[in-house]
Amino acid sequence: MSKLKTLQPRLKAIDTRRIKPVYGEHRRVSGSARVGLKRRIYVRDSGHCCMCRRVVDLYDSELDHRVALQFGGDNEESNLWTLCIDCHSKKSAREASTGQPDAEALKHSVPKESNDGPVII
Repeated sequence: MSKLKTLQPRLKAIDTRRIKPVYGEHRRVSGSARVGLKRRIYVRDSGHCCMCRRVVDLYDSELDHRVALQFGGDNEESNLWTLCIDCHSKKSAREASTGQPDAEALKHSVPKESNDGPVII
């Protein structure tokens, strides 16, 4: 009977020493804190996409970092804005292809806090 040869492993082990963990304010906002933050930013932006100015639904919109965390952005409300799904995917694709903050997004400004009265969501 011939000797059975073992299969070579198909997955390569990842060297985790090169991956830097993200701590503190540079970590993405998640969980219930993210839901409240998204709602506040959506109200501040008056329910519009900040790039194309289309009216978007709260649940069909994206909470986005104007300057991404990987490029030195932070989780301050002045760096967050509401984008429609289409604008968000285009912005993310441009950042991934160039490896730097999206120049097109930086042309648009983040709306200032508005106190025009209550907004019901």
